[in-house]
Amino acid sequence: MKALTILVADDEMLARMVLERSVVQWGYQMVSASDGERALELLKTRIIDVCLLDWDMPKMSGVDICKWLRTRATGSVPYVILITGKEQPHDIQAGYEAGADDYLTKPCDLKYLRRRLSTIAEKLQRQEIWLDQEASSDKRGIAGLSPLDIYLSDLRLMRRKT
Repeated sequence: MKALTILVADDEMLARMVLERSVVQWGYQMVSASDGERALELLKTRIIDVCLLDWDMPKMSGVDICKWLRTRATGSVPYVILITGKEQPHDIQAGYEAGADDYLTKPCDLKYLRRRLSTIAEKLQRQEIWLDQEASSDKRGIAGLSPLDIYLSDLRLMRRKT
């Protein structure tokens, strides 16, 4: 399994640098942008597995990027985590409605973010294994497991790690 490629997009240099350094230390590949327009350009030209997007950025907001990602007709859509100072319930709801998969408030708890990225990586790896086996085993799934078996296995794995 290849390392996840993570897009870090934040106009605040210090916040972006902390996220960039953390992502690389955790073993992930990283690309970064200091504004929404550059983030969108990277999304159009690179395969990105996870986006860490600031809400308020020049040229295009993280929420606008979420909306754009969710309207794409083809290709895989990265997992999106909005990281923002906005913590009001209506802001959180707006972030999810725009298409964010997760929502963290600044300052971001790096231990929690690391755990989230690890969980995402594990899910993507299982999905990749399942797709490989699906293609080679006449659509029987992972070792003949049903979706319920896979879900229960995921729950057991999560409980062990917390």
